[in-house]
Amino acid sequence: MILTRSLCCYLALLPLAIPAVAQVELTPFVGFRMGGEFDTRDDTDESESRVRLDDTVSQGLLVNIDLQEPGKQLELYMGRQETTADIPQGLLSPPRDRVDITLYQLQFGGLYFPGGKTTGGFVSGVAGVTRLAPKHSNLDTHHRASLTLGGGYKFPVTEHVLLRLDLRGIYTVLDSGGSGFCSGGCNVRFESSGYLQVEAGAGLAIRF
Repeated sequence: MILTRSLCCYLALLPLAIPAVAQVELTPFVGFRMGGEFDTRDDTDESESRVRLDDTVSQGLLVNIDLQEPGKQLELYMGRQETTADIPQGLLSPPRDRVDITLYQLQFGGLYFPGGKTTGGFVSGVAGVTRLAPKHSNLDTHHRASLTLGGGYKFPVTEHVLLRLDLRGIYTVLDSGGSGFCSGGCNVRFESSGYLQVEAGAGLAIRF
């Protein structure tokens, strides 16, 4: 709830930072996301296990708005990945060794272009919320803080179209000791402080 309120406050202040006539970019992207593993503990017998997320395709939308200072843009990052978690034996009841899960990111931050333009190389940083949503109805959905740092390059194709390439690291905070996947009661706890994924993506930015 606190993270959602903070994001709403950032969005409410956007008009104060955006020039009266600002250039906007919309970039649908596809990518490939790798990595993501974290430790859990079963409270019934104190056993510890490691959950691993499969490497899969990701997709999403990037929204960028030019700031008055050259070489800087606001960025809204919305990402989605359908993956499968490899579950150690005995962690869930009834037993499952794989659980389909969808990860969503909603993050806000900015881009910086060392060259002072809105094309060429850039570094990026956004922060917000990750939603972990298992597809099984008896498993809980979780919302956790997350941070994404990365870099990339924008190649101008035409006056209003750019090819954007990104490489980003996405870190999701799990809060060690918080509840984990639950099934027939909540005996599973996160033991990791978080997990890291790496995403390589590409998209066409429409600038207007």
